[in-house]
Amino acid sequence: MKEFHMLFLGEEYLSLERLEDIKRNYLSIYEKIRTKKYLLFLPSYRKFYHAYQKITTLREENNKIYLMNKKKEWKSFFQNIHGYPLDDYQIECILKEERSLLAIAGAGSGKSLTIVGKIGYLIEGKGLYEKEILAISFTRESALHLAHNIQKSLGYEIPVYTFHKLALTILKETKKEIAPNYFLEELIEEFYHAYVPSTPSLFPIVKQYFFKTAQTKKEEYFQLLESKKFILFKKKLTTFIHLVKANKENRDEIYTYLKQASSKEEYLFLFQACILYFFYQEELEASGMMDFDDMIFEAIQKLKEKHIYLPYRYIIIDEFQDTSFLRCRLIQELLKKTNASFMAVGDDFQSIYRFTGCDLEVFLNFSNYFPFSDIAFLPNTYRNSQELIDVAGSFVMKNKRQIKKTLYSKKHLFKPIKIVYYEEASKTFLNLLDQIRPSDILVLGRNQRDIQTILSPAIIKKENAYTYKNHLFHYQTVHQSKGLEADIVILIHLENSLLGFPNKIEEDSVFRFLNKQSESYAYEEERRLFYVALTRTKNEVYLLTPSQNESIFIRELKRNYSSQIEIFRIK
Repeated sequence: MKEFHMLFLGEEYLSLERLEDIKRNYLSIYEKIRTKKYLLFLPSYRKFYHAYQKITTLREENNKIYLMNKKKEWKSFFQNIHGYPLDDYQIECILKEERSLLAIAGAGSGKSLTIVGKIGYLIEGKGLYEKEILAISFTRESALHLAHNIQKSLGYEIPVYTFHKLALTILKETKKEIAPNYFLEELIEEFYHAYVPSTPSLFPIVKQYFFKTAQTKKEEYFQLLESKKFILFKKKLTTFIHLVKANKENRDEIYTYLKQASSKEEYLFLFQACILYFFYQEELEASGMMDFDDMIFEAIQKLKEKHIYLPYRYIIIDEFQDTSFLRCRLIQELLKKTNASFMAVGDDFQSIYRFTGCDLEVFLNFSNYFPFSDIAFLPNTYRNSQELIDVAGSFVMKNKRQIKKTLYSKKHLFKPIKIVYYEEASKTFLNLLDQIRPSDILVLGRNQRDIQTILSPAIIKKENAYTYKNHLFHYQTVHQSKGLEADIVILIHLENSLLGFPNKIEEDSVFRFLNKQSESYAYEEERRLFYVALTRTKNEVYLLTPSQNESIFIRELKRNYSSQIEIFRIK
């Protein structure tokens, strides 16, 4: 029993997994005392009995002492990570030694610095070799950026993988080629232009879906294929098929959706989706190709083979809010194969890639997928003002499926969110530029073509930038802007329409089959996308919206945050 008390002196970190081991190892002694109460008269038994009952509190107190001592020991190291000092939350995240750790970061909270610090501490403080650390990020650009920061700050050459690059590495002997992004789109075109009209059993069903009748003439059908309606349908169908592949390990499950259709229209869509899905898979096989989801699927199967060896002792994943179910399964197999510890870093407020298969369920219910897991928060933002993140955070937490958290900033600005009304978008945009100081400006739109609404002969395009008088600005969609920041952000085309902001196309009941949460708040992902747009700025963000058709998000800002925003008047 003396050994039991020695465990809680703060000399080692007690993870949740270690705590379970301790509880299990000493359970028989506890049960003995509980059933033979006379043992409580002995001081040593009484002390143990009461200590065991508050073992969780003892663990917390032990770890506080351990972390405090480690902070002192590594103070100089944490004072300079890539040229910046780390705050207490970042340091604690680095020092925690859980089997699985979810670091929940706010926008601009220095999560990349935390990852770099973690890697440095694992090597210099815990004795890991570079090859024993696996780092993963969501996009090629973010992976290259993180690898550059690691090398520049620490001097270590640690490759940072995307999930697809990692899957290819695991499947190093595969002879299959990677299907180009347009492969499915071209297949859909061929299917509806050639296969459907020449298939008597299928053509009436497709016509019934689009025209509500099977009697439509072929001329009308081919006119449909050139319409905006069909373009939107193709986007919906492509997204649906990708989501099936990204979130279903048993892909034959797509058949079961037909029995659950809530309307005839939904049934007819699912019928076509089923046919296209298997048609797509057959074409991939026949062409000796696999798409990105197949790569991950096959990598999961490969990891189950006994002869596979991987050297990893610690796995770090950035942008974890963008994880799909299939990527989650890959991580689980990696952990099972390597017995590595694991840290995921992300922000549920910035989960904006549902259309590529990302499922926020994995992030929100992290402990269901990764046992013995703990949570660390990174609540300090070094980009936005307190006034801006108060509004942006409150706005995004209107979603029911968000982790409630408060963010903090030492920066203060008076009403940094400016609403600008316009009759003519291009004229108002130029007048706005005339009134704000020349600076690093990022113009954002919900859609790629939104930039067309503000262009005029006065604006000159230079490579990937635009110039007007003494102003230089870059244009990105909000999706492309994730991870970026600028002195000033201008968000354009905030109108209440199908392709406005919020975009209304993606709100379709058929996607409920691919979402583990049966209920979702209206415009849930669009709300997160708007949060991303607001938080790109270091200073002010200007929201351009038409006077006669303002976005419903603009109305909500005015209704709920009138004292914290400014209606910016253009003279």
